[in-house]
Amino acid sequence: YSGKVRHSTIIRKLPRKLEVLEGENAVFCVEVESDEMEIHWFKDGLKLHETHQTILKSFGKTHILVFVNVTYQDSGVVTFVAGSSKTSSRLKVKATRHSPPICPVGVKMDEDRPNSALLTWVPAPNSQTSTRSIFVVERQEVGSQEWQKCFTSETATTAEVAGDSVPCEGDYRFRVCCINKYGRSGHVEFPKAVHLGKEDNFVEGEDAHFSIELSATMVGTWFLNSAQLQHGGRYSVQQSQTKHSLVIRETCAAEDTAEITFIANGVRDSAVLRVKLIKFSPLSDLDSKKRVDIGDAIVLYCEVSHPFAKVSWFKDGKEMEVTDGLNIQADGNMRRIVIQSADASHSGVYACETSGDVIKFNVDVFTPVPEEELHKSSMELDPVVLLCHVSAEDAEVVWYKDGCEVKPSDKITLQAEGTMRRLIIRSAETSDAGSYTCQAGNNNIEFTVNIKVMIVEPKDDIVMEGYVSEEIHLQCELSRSSGKVCWFKDGQEVEESNNVQLISEGPYRRLSILSGSVEDGGEYVCETDGDSVFFQLSVKGRTFFFLFTALRIFKAFFKRLLTVFFLLQNH
Repeated sequence: YSGKVRHSTIIRKLPRKLEVLEGENAVFCVEVESDEMEIHWFKDGLKLHETHQTILKSFGKTHILVFVNVTYQDSGVVTFVAGSSKTSSRLKVKATRHSPPICPVGVKMDEDRPNSALLTWVPAPNSQTSTRSIFVVERQEVGSQEWQKCFTSETATTAEVAGDSVPCEGDYRFRVCCINKYGRSGHVEFPKAVHLGKEDNFVEGEDAHFSIELSATMVGTWFLNSAQLQHGGRYSVQQSQTKHSLVIRETCAAEDTAEITFIANGVRDSAVLRVKLIKFSPLSDLDSKKRVDIGDAIVLYCEVSHPFAKVSWFKDGKEMEVTDGLNIQADGNMRRIVIQSADASHSGVYACETSGDVIKFNVDVFTPVPEEELHKSSMELDPVVLLCHVSAEDAEVVWYKDGCEVKPSDKITLQAEGTMRRLIIRSAETSDAGSYTCQAGNNNIEFTVNIKVMIVEPKDDIVMEGYVSEEIHLQCELSRSSGKVCWFKDGQEVEESNNVQLISEGPYRRLSILSGSVEDGGEYVCETDGDSVFFQLSVKGRTFFFLFTALRIFKAFFKRLLTVFFLLQNH
């Protein structure tokens, strides 16, 4: 449709675009003809009110809007309305430049530990939390100029450095720094130095062997934590000329960190006895959480710290044994069970246990669902259907949305037919978007639902005419006021100019050409994230417009003349 240009009451308009950096203030200023006019500010179609971050001020004919300490989310379209006139500006908030990380603070070292040092630190109080950073700890042997990396972590702010980790016995100092993709901070050195050295490590139940060779033959004595050891029982004390040896049979956990000392005439040497419990190597999330299709094999694999370790397998607390279709295997440090063909009964918590450690696996056996069905995109007001299958017809399922149980209502229907389970949202709204889960026992399937903006009016493509030098308006209505649109002309995105305005008012989005020209004709598209509408616009010259108008006036006059003529004849 078309109409005449209205006289503007806004003397000083908003800039077409305003760009500011994150953390700065965005300031908009306009001036109107009269200081008694009723004015309003809008952002993305929503009316603005003064808050601690939004300042609205008026000084006679001048009106000011300030957004304080803007963030990227503050980007959008700002509109000022005075009477029947308005002006708009697009606010773009740009990210600030990032700098290298800041040095950690509060470094401390606890050296009151046998043959180890506990290092702790604190991230800088004003360090960036949005950028991934890594802490790096380095060591240096006293007397050396070379620093060696010995610990890295993204989250931990503590590290224990044991004597086993150093290449040779000696005094060591440490330092820490922080690294991200923008660079490296300075190094912060820990106070003091600590003496570290190799230890004698044995697995629980193994025999521990110690020996020392002297330069001359002499009698020596062995001590365990200052208690003298005699030959016999669990202890074997031997001497062969200058070589002395001690064997402690079947070491136990209680002897961990015990000090073994040998004393002879003018000779004293010590070592720390480390008795390790049998441990499992850590599992990745992929190994510890198994999702298996019905009929596929289940393979649970782990590694122990000693090849002779004995383990037991459990499912939901009950010990497992070899049966048809179930194999329990051990090869070196590897421990494994294999279930040849999975069914629903194989879902559960599995555990592999030794005398000193336990490791668990969560197994879900489920009927596969095509990947595209797990991600649902629907227009507002359209129905949404989530479908899954269970292994038994009488299986009970519970539906959840974002962790909260979903109950049947006027809007939501839960259906069960055979092995099929269905959740139906009859008319989708923005609030229905989220993560949905269908839970059956230990099995679950997750769906992601996205609700897109729909163009309510016009429902079909529009063919329209405009005239040179006249205002031309293209308008559509969205299903929600916060929806965002882009306008395109002949495939190119339309930007605001002195002659073109892009306006958002509540759910309405309008492209206004203030003074039409023949070149403004073409195909226009208003596009949301999930919907679009086309306008085919032709702009005609004024000569044709005046002829068309004159023809309409003459036609009306001639019709009235005929009516008068027939009335006179009847009389």
